[in-house]
Amino acid sequence: MKKMKGIQVLKKMGFWIKNLILTLFILSLFLVLLYKYTPIYYTSYMLVANAKQVFSGHKPHIRHEWKPLSEISPQLPKAIIASEDYLFLIHNGFDSDNENVQFNRGARILYQKNLTITQQTARNIFLPPGETFLTKLMETYFTILIELVWGKERIMEAYLNSIQMGKDIYGAEAAAQAYYAIPANDINIAEAAGIAACLINPADLNPCEPNIYLLRRQAKIRNIMEDMIEIQWKQED
Repeated sequence: MKKMKGIQVLKKMGFWIKNLILTLFILSLFLVLLYKYTPIYYTSYMLVANAKQVFSGHKPHIRHEWKPLSEISPQLPKAIIASEDYLFLIHNGFDSDNENVQFNRGARILYQKNLTITQQTARNIFLPPGETFLTKLMETYFTILIELVWGKERIMEAYLNSIQMGKDIYGAEAAAQAYYAIPANDINIAEAAGIAACLINPADLNPCEPNIYLLRRQAKIRNIMEDMIEIQWKQED
């Protein structure tokens, strides 16, 4: 009798676990599809930043304004690719062979934790801050999903609108206004390289107040950008 009850409990647990997994999958797919077509105005990273401000006795404040990729200077995607993920346009979301790292060593530019732009986007849009086995697993899942559903152009657009680009500054438009008092569409090659150079530590670095390391990093990024051809985004449904 006890054995039968144990089997029934296990069956019920299995039923609920399967339904939970299915529900989470449907929810994640819904969010990915929703964010493919709608602006992303707020992320968990922004929420945590606001919470820290409140707990430290300050009013919650971040600078962020969504802009479509068509209203962001084409120099910025080039700068981001040059500094963060040179193989972005051709890989499947991952740099499993460390080819970026090998290129990185040749160019003497340090990528952020060797994460691709797609991985950084998945983490910033869908996951809370922190490094755990579960968040890494979910990062991998969402990386695959947005590569399949969004495509490169939308991934870059989401990245440029969600990534931290300064202290309490998120996205290209906010960074352009904060640092150069211009819209993101007017950023030139030097300014784009300056913003990209700061992404290694955006809370503490400022392209308008560069140290020697930052100036060298900016120059390296600009050199790579000058050798890059113009980005031709594929038209994806």
